[in-house]
Amino acid sequence: MKRLLFLMLFVSIAQLFYGQEKYTITGELPDHSLDNTYLRLMDVSALGEERERVSHAFSDSILVKDGKFFYEGVLSRKPFLAWISSPKKGKMLNVNFVIEAGDIHIRVANWYDKAVLSGTPINEDYNTYMISGKNLENQLRFFEKYASCPDVIRMPLSFHIKGKKASKNPYFAKYMQVIDKMPEPDRSILLSWRDYTIQRDEYREKTKPLLDSIRKNAPRFVETVPAK
Repeated sequence: MKRLLFLMLFVSIAQLFYGQEKYTITGELPDHSLDNTYLRLMDVSALGEERERVSHAFSDSILVKDGKFFYEGVLSRKPFLAWISSPKKGKMLNVNFVIEAGDIHIRVANWYDKAVLSGTPINEDYNTYMISGKNLENQLRFFEKYASCPDVIRMPLSFHIKGKKASKNPYFAKYMQVIDKMPEPDRSILLSWRDYTIQRDEYREKTKPLLDSIRKNAPRFVETVPAK
């Protein structure tokens, strides 16, 4: 009986942690100016208009000690794009990276230089194609390679497909091909979001003359100064 209970307990624990992998984030900063302050760590895989998704996005804080920071967690979903920053004024710490299983390294050599990412496969590629060698061709290579990881590419990809003017981009057709390779429902979400941005642009074009006229004729207070 005891063996059966032990086996059931083991199976329950295994099921609980099935598919969950550990990850660590180790960071190096240029100096000690952020020591004993907290950095913001946020999930930024959602589109700005996805308010419900944004409201439930992962977020946490990381304490800086001796010019370094360390964080560890358990990944219970596919890799996703994250953002780490400092709320302290005057410090240009603003780093996008990917939370994925493994040991992630973030090195900031200078407050005004781009961070260097290493340690895990997607972050190595993100550093190569999206940070150090950032251009449209490299971005497209990154999008194509990680079409199966929508939470990694959906936010940066969205900037290239939004609105009426996006179709004029020479890479537009290839961006749409990347979306076609993404799993449902992410493909449908991005296509619906693109339709929304087109409609929004058209609405703004139609209402702009009226709004400009309203603003032009808005009441204004004209101050008069009595003569002395």
